[in-house]
Amino acid sequence: MSECRWQKRLSGYVVGALKRREGAEIERHLEECDACRLEVAALQRTGALLDSVALVRAPEGTWDAVRERIAARRSPLRARLRLAWGTAMAVVALALVAFAVFAVWPGGGGGPVVVTAAEADEEMQATMEGHMATTWAAPLADEAALGLRLASMEDDG
Repeated sequence: MSECRWQKRLSGYVVGALKRREGAEIERHLEECDACRLEVAALQRTGALLDSVALVRAPEGTWDAVRERIAARRSPLRARLRLAWGTAMAVVALALVAFAVFAVWPGGGGGPVVVTAAEADEEMQATMEGHMATTWAAPLADEAALGLRLASMEDDG
């Protein structure tokens, strides 16, 4: 049997911890859902049993001892997690630096590679000069336009 979407909210309903609107929605739902009605009845019986048990005060210092034991158990774990997290971050940072170095300097870090272009003919030079102003305004659009112009020149030639 699948779990009803209201099932996790039923304990809040039984103890009166829900907002009025949500409580009313659950009450309407309980008219139709047998499984939720059975769950509410079981929660009410459990509440009645708990109400019938007398409260006993814990001996003096019990809660302080519990807190100390919890803190003692957490400390080594936190230290190990902090060390592991720091180590992982250092490894990631080192990998990023290594990637950046090799991405910037192809050829293993021997310095930047200088690429020279062949001399442009007069028509090509005029085309490039005509697009110079556009390059500053919209560099990506200019590159696309220049690429189309060069492609059309190759087709003509």
